[in-house]
Parts: sequence; C-alpha cells; structure tokens
Amino acid sequence: MQEGGLFRAGSFFIELTKGIIIFLIIVALIHFFIATVFKVEGKSMEPNFHQDQYMLINKLSYIAAKPIRGDVVILKFPGDPEKTKYIKRIIGLPGEKVAIKDGLIYINDKKLREIYIANDIITEPEMELTLASDEYFVVGDNRPNSSDSRIWGPAPKKFLIGKAIFYLFPFKDAGYIPKIYY
Repeated sequence: MQEGGLFRAGSFFIELTKGIIIFLIIVALIHFFIATVFKVEGKSMEPNFHQDQYMLINKLSYIAAKPIRGDVVILKFPGDPEKTKYIKRIIGLPGEKVAIKDGLIYINDKKLREIYIANDIITEPEMELTLASDEYFVVGDNRPNSSDSRIWGPAPKKFLIGKAIFYLFPFKDAGYIPKIYY
C-alpha cells in the first residue's frame, strides 16, 4: 500500500514541476515580448511619475502603431543600451523640427502646449534640430533634473522598449496613465 502512495506522490510532484516550468516559460515570453513591469528611479518625470512607482509597459504598442507626441515611454539609454533604461515623454516625432528658445519648446515653429508640467518650468539649453525618419525627441517632465534628448540627442525608434500604460504600485496610484492631447 505504501508503494502506491509513494508512486502517486512522485507523480504529483512531476506534474507540479511540469506545471511550474510551463508557467515560468509563459511568464518569460510575456515579459520579453508582450509586457513588462518598470520601476521609476529618479526625479526626471516628477510631478507625474515618482521614485519607486511601478508601471506596466506595453511592448507591443509600437509594432502595430507609431509612437505619438505625449506618449510616456521606456527606452534604452543611447549611451548604455544594454543596461540603463529611462522613462521619458515623446515630444518630437520623425521629420519634425524641434527648437528650444526662451525656455519653451517649439515643434515646426509652433509653441508646444505642455499641460503636464508647471507653467514656470524653463526648458534649456537653447537648440534647434530636425529629427531623422526614425528619431524621437524625448524629455523628462522635470526638466531641471532630467537627462534626455536635450543632452544626448534624439532617441532612435529601435531604442524604444514600450509605452507606459498603467500605474501598478503603490496601490493608491493604481490606474491607467492618462493620455495627453495637444
């Protein structure tokens, strides 16, 4: 009688192990190809995103559609694409002229209305450039504390990991990340 019990217990553990392995494979596939979780580190996106917030990133978002102005994206830092990941907001699209003058951002000579930052935020340094067909100009919402396209240049599309779509944690912040309309 005990042999049958051991056999059933061994069979149970084999099936449990198989189930765990399949589950882990599915989770890994989702993480690498569909969606992932990103933890905000630093102050570059305050007051809209804070240190230690967790958010869900849609990695498929830019396969079916192009990034748009206002999207909050996770991207590989061009200076260290293998390790460093940033959270930034897209403000300049491929082919557009981006200019920073008198503390304001202009897209194709039209002032960009940025409702997600304080009115007294000054954007520096003054510059002007035209984006290539696969480049995006990305900036942090907290301009004085952000390393972004103003410093390291436009971000190639291949460096965009995905679009931030949902606040996960802390739970008091949980919810969809609002879409910005210009």
